[in-house]
Amino acid sequence: MYCINIHRKVDMKFTAMTCVAIALIVLATGTAGTAAPKAEESKAAAKTPAGYPEFSWDTVPLCIHFGKTPAVMTDAEVKFVASRSPIVCLEKAHARQKLGSTEKGIAHDAKRLKAANPKIKVLFYWNSFLNYHMYDACAEIKKHPDWFLRDAAGKLLLKKDHIEQYNLLNKEFRVWWAAMAARAIKEYNCDGIFVDAMLQPYGWLRRGWPGATAAKLLIAQNDMLSRAKTNMGKDSILLYNGIRSVKSRETKGTEFLPKADGVMVEHFTAFHSADPVSIARDIAAIQTAGRAGKLVIVKGWPSTGLKFTDRDARKRPAASLAKEAKESITFSLACYLVAAERYSYFCYSWGYRENNGSFVDYPEFKRPLGTPKAQAVKTGNVYTRSFAHADV
Repeated sequence: MYCINIHRKVDMKFTAMTCVAIALIVLATGTAGTAAPKAEESKAAAKTPAGYPEFSWDTVPLCIHFGKTPAVMTDAEVKFVASRSPIVCLEKAHARQKLGSTEKGIAHDAKRLKAANPKIKVLFYWNSFLNYHMYDACAEIKKHPDWFLRDAAGKLLLKKDHIEQYNLLNKEFRVWWAAMAARAIKEYNCDGIFVDAMLQPYGWLRRGWPGATAAKLLIAQNDMLSRAKTNMGKDSILLYNGIRSVKSRETKGTEFLPKADGVMVEHFTAFHSADPVSIARDIAAIQTAGRAGKLVIVKGWPSTGLKFTDRDARKRPAASLAKEAKESITFSLACYLVAAERYSYFCYSWGYRENNGSFVDYPEFKRPLGTPKAQAVKTGNVYTRSFAHADV
């Protein structure tokens, strides 16, 4: 059983407040990292890497990730994000209905966020495999039919019967894709890119991708990342999605880390990664990436199973959804705190649009945390860790 205790300083002494919540978990033994003999912050992360966002243990380090399709952000929303999170990712279709395209929407609100907080880092959503029809860039892609994935007969291989998929083995496409990544910084007021869908292409190796192999695909993807990073510049952020563990399968996604500045663990404690084995493996992966000095975004989800994919949830009042998210934050937050290294940020919501919890005011994020006293200790199936003002 686990809890988070937040300490409050009174007359130079620390007293424990009531646990904010209690959750039960049994983690598989022998799969997660144990206590390291040295201090929490490794030598690799001691010096802030060029272009990284600010980081502090004072409170829970946060990342906000969302897109607002119908309109630009309100002034209140800009203030909320700029004052709470040192790094934000603006999703595909952001402000598209108002300004016409993802590029225009992100560029508009990235500029406003930076005016509110010049130190904030803004990431541009740029999919590595799916051709979402939400970008001005789609006009150029249409001119190159050989850039799309096709079967041996030349038929388009689509996702959901309408989304084209990129032929990553085409070098001309990779060069263009990487050039577009640079525009996010040079033209759209961003500091880097969030590269989505790095793992999705592998499913097509068994379903009709002529001439493709896992080895060829990995070489092509690493080429895309390397070209994008070179084009964007050394002070940019290239963060991809992601690392994922599924029970009885090996952890996927770590193979891209050498070419990237950071990674998102998107399904942390949720979806097909909610079983004990998967959670333990993801904790270990977060620790490993963090100790290598990588930026890690840990996408947490409500422990009740609340997700944007739930049709019933879409019919409920916003206040009801926010209440559930507040009441069920503790489990994923505690698992994050067990795993977190310097430059690990917690991103909590039940989806990726503005009404999926990104603007909810979670009390836990205002409470003092403090520097970790040591790495997490795993004894049997129990993880424990202490911070200056909190015990997990």
